[in-house]
Amino acid sequence: MKKIIFSAFLLFGISCFSQTATKKCNSMNRRYEYFDSRGNMTGYEIYNSMTRQWEYYSLTQSSQTRQPTQYRDPQQLDISGLGNATSILQNRYNNNAQQVQNAVNTISNQINNLDVTNEQRKLISDTFQKNCISMINQTTINYSSANETNRLIQWLYDSLNTIIKISQLLVPIPQMITAVIVK
Repeated sequence: MKKIIFSAFLLFGISCFSQTATKKCNSMNRRYEYFDSRGNMTGYEIYNSMTRQWEYYSLTQSSQTRQPTQYRDPQQLDISGLGNATSILQNRYNNNAQQVQNAVNTISNQINNLDVTNEQRKLISDTFQKNCISMINQTTINYSSANETNRLIQWLYDSLNTIIKISQLLVPIPQMITAVIVK
């Protein structure tokens, strides 16, 4: 009797908990394939290296068939403000470039009005033109930035003061010159 009850529970357990699908590796297609108990393929699994995950595709359910991606037309952009932004930047660029030009003109006038000999005035003017103005012309400057424009103007005045101090040491001076230009 014990043998019959044990055999009945064993058959019942095998039928209830038996494997219904088998997973096999298909190295040719680089995927795992799933088969039912009759040997029919029910689906397959592929590793997507872009998303770094496994993707399962069922062959028995028509609701999970692969559909091509539906694209829609791109959204129309409103570029009416673009012209306004470019005109603002251009105006800012023009104003800042004019500020630098005005500073250069002011510095040139101040050099011409210095109380020094003509030789020193020519030396200061030539050095300023050769070093500072040529540096500005060779360097790419963002004139649309007010901070960069102000730094450039301050650099011009600082450079002029340094040139004046150096020129006083190079050329013998009959009288003491204390001409330092301050912005």
